[in-house]
Amino acid sequence: MNKIKSPLKFTFTFAFTFFFLTIGNAQYTINSEFGNLTDCDTLTSGIYIVWWDNDWDYQADAELLLTHMESYRDVCLNDLSMQDPPNPTDGYYYNVYLHQNGDVFPNGWGNGQGTDSNGYPYLTLPIGAHNDWVNVAHETFHVFQYSGTSPGFAYSGDSQWYIEAAANWFAALQNPNNDRAFLEAESLVRIPNVALWLSYDNFPVSYPQNWQRYVHQYALALFLYYLSEETDVPDNIITDGLYANTTELPQEYFFNQIGGTVFRNHFIDWAAHMTNHFDFLPANQITRFEYEWEDYADPLDDNEFIEVYNDTGSNGWFRPENDFVTTAWSFNTYKITNESNDSYTFELHADMFGSEGSPSYFQGKVIVQNTNTGTTFYNLDMNTEQEGSLTLIVTPEDTAIYFIIASMPEVFTDVEQIYSYEMRITKGILGLTDFQLDSNPKKIIGRFDMLGRKVTENYKGIQIILYDDGSSKKIYTLNK
Repeated sequence: MNKIKSPLKFTFTFAFTFFFLTIGNAQYTINSEFGNLTDCDTLTSGIYIVWWDNDWDYQADAELLLTHMESYRDVCLNDLSMQDPPNPTDGYYYNVYLHQNGDVFPNGWGNGQGTDSNGYPYLTLPIGAHNDWVNVAHETFHVFQYSGTSPGFAYSGDSQWYIEAAANWFAALQNPNNDRAFLEAESLVRIPNVALWLSYDNFPVSYPQNWQRYVHQYALALFLYYLSEETDVPDNIITDGLYANTTELPQEYFFNQIGGTVFRNHFIDWAAHMTNHFDFLPANQITRFEYEWEDYADPLDDNEFIEVYNDTGSNGWFRPENDFVTTAWSFNTYKITNESNDSYTFELHADMFGSEGSPSYFQGKVIVQNTNTGTTFYNLDMNTEQEGSLTLIVTPEDTAIYFIIASMPEVFTDVEQIYSYEMRITKGILGLTDFQLDSNPKKIIGRFDMLGRKVTENYKGIQIILYDDGSSKKIYTLNK
């Protein structure tokens, strides 16, 4: 796993001899726990020193690697206002180790950044990964995340996703035509119901342990890419929070910096354009990450569409099962394959609160794919933060229609709280029966607070209403 560690988060310690040496009149000095000039060859450029076992010749590889790492450093410092790691600040080179089986370096080293026993970060690159420029860009970005000052952006819990997503985002920007830029992206439309910030460190025990759920934090590079490349959000917004001395989580920071209304619109637009076959990405990248899904994903955990309707509506109100319904900052998609000249009405009626009592916030969007004119996007007319509707007239050329329901509460923690809703898709003009009340309305047999205590109708706060047919509803009431 390509994890960044910092003194505030993780410290790697190894029982190896500390080596210190001054090189002539160089700007920096060597401070290496793992390398020595007897067994290793080195090459320096800027703040970096590359090490490799002198039984092999990696001089040319090191030269090319340093060219890329120096270029990435320029972007990080000059364009993104990031900071150097502590090594050069203290007068030392930043150590980069090229390693393979049988060399002088510790067995078990992988691909990523660690912290040595002297408190300084270093980078290990296995031979084969050292000239994979998408990987090198990702790992080099971690170098400049190391000195971050924001506790809210820690590599843990509900903020862990950001470190890996941002590194993948940077790697994609530096390698814009590389077909491996967004390898995990297909998972974003296959499990769209998981919370935006799902990662290793907040992974629910109830979730399937499969590829698509574990790579979610890496896949979210595409959300950052959409913000920086497809909206007017400046690139530095993606990185500024890391150095803002803030306790806000990354998702909370973006919400507040960009503005809640704008950020929500960007989120649902991103969902819509991904649903429209990732229309903002080049074909070679889409083809590549579709192959990645086919090779590694669990096909039993594919929630791309909650329901698919063939030239018809939902036949009444529909509520998705809890395992598939939206969590915080997630979405559900319904698909219609259409062959008719007709109209469709899309309706959303969401619960006011999540399963743990947090206020909900929903928006809806409809995508119509026409064989002649291309794709058109429509916003649901939202009457409240939970209710909205839209009616569209379609033709047989409108072959595919998608109804996206996005849950975007002002909540930035917790991956397990669900935000449920009912939706209805009606084909044809709404008739009187669509608005008639039930001739046998349900009877209320009890009201309870969140602790299960009986309350009266005028109780202020969250009430759970129990009906005679066994169903229940959660409402919020004010004093009357």
